[in-house]
Amino acid sequence: MSVRFELEDSFFRDETRDGFAVPGLMKRCWGAQLRVLEEFDRICEKHGIRWFAFCGTLLGAVRHKGFVPWDDDVDIAMLREDYENFLGVAPLELPEGYLVINYDEDDHEYDCITRVNNSRTVIFNEERASQFCGFPFPAGLDIYPLDYVVGDPAERKEHRDLHYKIYQTTELCRKLLGGAGPLVDKDGKRLDPSEMIAEISMITGYEFDLNKDIIRQLNVLIDLTDSINTADESEFIANIGHLTFEGEHMMFPKECFNHAYEVPFESGRIYIPCGYEEILSRNYGSNYMIPVTASPHDYPYYAKHQKVVREYMKKNPGAVPDKWAEEYL
Repeated sequence: MSVRFELEDSFFRDETRDGFAVPGLMKRCWGAQLRVLEEFDRICEKHGIRWFAFCGTLLGAVRHKGFVPWDDDVDIAMLREDYENFLGVAPLELPEGYLVINYDEDDHEYDCITRVNNSRTVIFNEERASQFCGFPFPAGLDIYPLDYVVGDPAERKEHRDLHYKIYQTTELCRKLLGGAGPLVDKDGKRLDPSEMIAEISMITGYEFDLNKDIIRQLNVLIDLTDSINTADESEFIANIGHLTFEGEHMMFPKECFNHAYEVPFESGRIYIPCGYEEILSRNYGSNYMIPVTASPHDYPYYAKHQKVVREYMKKNPGAVPDKWAEEYL
């Protein structure tokens, strides 16, 4: 199967879904994301790389046969091997203008997931409008690596604690670089990143080069430690970040990802993991088929881009043609 979406003009009209008003601009956002998904799938199909709808996109596929009405992004999951394979070929395969955004491809990115975007900036022109459903803001998808998790609760806790310790050190370093000044823990004890780095080095055996980007090295170490378990010794699969910060309902029997099903999604079809019922029940509860209006992040995400453009227009009148300003700002 090749992922393709036939988006008629009627798709981009304002609509109410499950009692939630979805404006036309959000529909254009969805359309732009689906165009990125098509390119993503093209690369995966060419190189034999598996992927699955995940999180809100999986819920939307099963419950709505499309986007959750109050969701504004596309979430994808890959087993670690497929994730690494994709990262190896994507920079060479993606069309001009597309971006692979993660700490390995972008010096300013320190997230242990990958984003594939059609741009980093707002672009107002007819060519882009034609290509991305008239949506001028950056659009793309988030890719979460899935790693193996052991069944023993004590070992699992050690794994989660290590992830948190490295993450906490990364965030501390980032805040200090941003000029936040001395930071303290919940007990008021001053946090020292050099001591924390030394402790992490002792636990993991990882040798840090203090003359190079420490934050990037910490992120590399998170990936290394997240992927330390093998399929033979593990019973579960999880995105270790989700497992660490959200809890053990975010880990799933590894058999859930043995293969994929094709299911309808908007005007096309996408892949979902064979154990989708187990995944959704653990993630959202046994009543996951009952819609509950909620969004886990700022909605819509493109509001921040609109704000930036409005501020720019105040200082540079006429910089954005009236046609675009009236429709999108």
